[in-house]
Amino acid sequence: MNRQHPTAPLLLLSLLGLAFAAGPVAAGEPQGTDLFAGYSFAKIDETNRHGANLALGFDLIGPLSGFVDASFHRGKQSGVNLDDLTLMAGPGLRFGKRGGTVFFVRALAGLVQDKATIGVLDVDISETSKRFGVLGGGGVDFRVAKKLAVRLQGDYLWNDVGEGKSTGFRASGGIVYRFGIAP
Repeated sequence: MNRQHPTAPLLLLSLLGLAFAAGPVAAGEPQGTDLFAGYSFAKIDETNRHGANLALGFDLIGPLSGFVDASFHRGKQSGVNLDDLTLMAGPGLRFGKRGGTVFFVRALAGLVQDKATIGVLDVDISETSKRFGVLGGGGVDFRVAKKLAVRLQGDYLWNDVGEGKSTGFRASGGIVYRFGIAP
C-alpha cells in the first residue's frame, strides 16, 4: 500500500527547526552516554500499535552522536494480530546542557520485521517479513534528577514492502539514565 501522510513534511520541517534552534544553546557540548526506556505508540499504515522503545545515545564528535534504537509494537486490524520489531542505528545531533535539558535529531537505518497472525480454531497462522527501513525524528530530554531525565520523542518510519511503501509515525515517552554524570 502506498499511503502519503500529509503531516510528514511538517514533522520534518519542525525537527530541522528544532535542530537549528537548539544549536546555539550548547555549541557542541559533549552529552556522554544515555539509555532510554519507555512506552511507545505507533500508527503504521492506519493501524494503531502499542509497545516499548529502548535506545542508547553516545558521543562521537562535538554535537554529532550515535544512536542505537529498538522498538516492539503490537496491534490488531480486521481480526489479524500485527507485531512489528525495529532495530536501527545511525547518526544524530544532540544539543543542550550536560545534565540538563537536551534536544536531539537523528536519522537511523536498519531492520524492520513485521509479523501478521490470524487464529483459526486453535491454530495460529503467521507470516513474517524482514526488510530495510529508515527512521528519522527527534525529541527532548527534560532533567528530573542528576542522572535521570524524562524523554519525549517523535519519529517517522519508512520501509519498502512487496506491495509498495509502508510508513508511519512513532511517539515515545519514558525515562533516560545518563551515564558518567557525577552524583
